[in-house]
Amino acid sequence: MNKNVFAGKTVWLIGASTGIGRALALELSRRGARLALSARNRSALDALAEETGRTEHVVLPLDVTDGAGIRAAFATAEAQLGAIDHVILLSASYTPMALSALDMPKVSEMISTNLGAAFDVIDTVLPAMRARRSGQIALCGSVAGYVGLPNGQPYSATKAAIMNLAQSLRAEEAAHGIDVRLISPGFVRTPLTDKNDFAMPAMMTPEDAARRLADGLAGRSFEIHFPRRFTYVMKALACLPYRLYFAAVRRFVPAKTGH
Repeated sequence: MNKNVFAGKTVWLIGASTGIGRALALELSRRGARLALSARNRSALDALAEETGRTEHVVLPLDVTDGAGIRAAFATAEAQLGAIDHVILLSASYTPMALSALDMPKVSEMISTNLGAAFDVIDTVLPAMRARRSGQIALCGSVAGYVGLPNGQPYSATKAAIMNLAQSLRAEEAAHGIDVRLISPGFVRTPLTDKNDFAMPAMMTPEDAARRLADGLAGRSFEIHFPRRFTYVMKALACLPYRLYFAAVRRFVPAKTGH
């Protein structure tokens, strides 16, 4: 693993104002990357850019549900920083709910933020990366997307879709020199997990998650998942025959889940 892979590289980090995204911005800046920082909160991005202690980073406020805004931000990033080497999409919306009590406006928000934005970002950055035959696109799924769990919807469904999307993108774009990665975090202490009212095993700090994520992006594996003592349990659960899976869910899985 070459931890210096980010030195001198340009990274567009979307969802940089809080949680894993904020911690990752600081980690990548320490590793020498030039950053285009995007999220909705301009003041938080300005404070983050100042905290890095470097002047070359660019702040590009963005609502990921606005496709035109995504395209404009990408054009500005390339105009100010040059070709974007890495695009990391971490923005997410999460409201825990059961399928018997759906809040449809919030469902639409989660679908637009967690899934629709990924299609807009891919559509925006792919032509430039294909033309250069290089670049990395990292999409954030979640351990919550591995299996369908009680009260995990619709967030879990959007993350399952991101997993499928990343797999298809990797299969299609490997021949064009584009490196596609899937990020699958477990429970990380963020404003999203603060919404949960249940025990969250193997909880990580954003700083620990950011280090593991940066190391993973510098490595070779398609999926970057952490903490592994938890993610491997969830992967094993996903491999069970449905008869055993539903029995395990009834007996051992908490009534609520989330990322």
